[in-house]
Amino acid sequence: MVVKNLKFCQENKNLEIYEYVIMPNHLHLIARAVDRPLSDVIRDFKTYTSKELFKMIKENIHDSRREWMIPIFVKHGQKNSKNKNQQFWQNMNSPILIYDQRIYDQKADYIHNNPVKAGIVTDPVYYYYCSACPVNPLSLCEY
Repeated sequence: MVVKNLKFCQENKNLEIYEYVIMPNHLHLIARAVDRPLSDVIRDFKTYTSKELFKMIKENIHDSRREWMIPIFVKHGQKNSKNKNQQFWQNMNSPILIYDQRIYDQKADYIHNNPVKAGIVTDPVYYYYCSACPVNPLSLCEY
């Protein structure tokens, strides 16, 4: 679902993704929006995916996590005036302006090493949902 919506943003909102990692509970991107503020694209991405993921979790009767996840999303949504029903993503984004190759390399290394730091893989090239993976079929990156 997350990959599908990122691809939608690329095709329909002119989002260019250069590096990424999709972790179980968050994601990181090096990206830019061509003809609109990046914050608008991220807002639309988060709005759509939060509704769809919430629906997927709610409708999956075979997932025991549903019983404790749904009340948490609803509780946090009620505490936030920007939401009507539930909250899936955090409200904040942490954009960093990349103004030279040194900063780009530093951020790309940070992104790629997220699954290593989390103990999921020993090397970023083994993490399927990461632009460092050479056999990654997601084709999200603009090179």
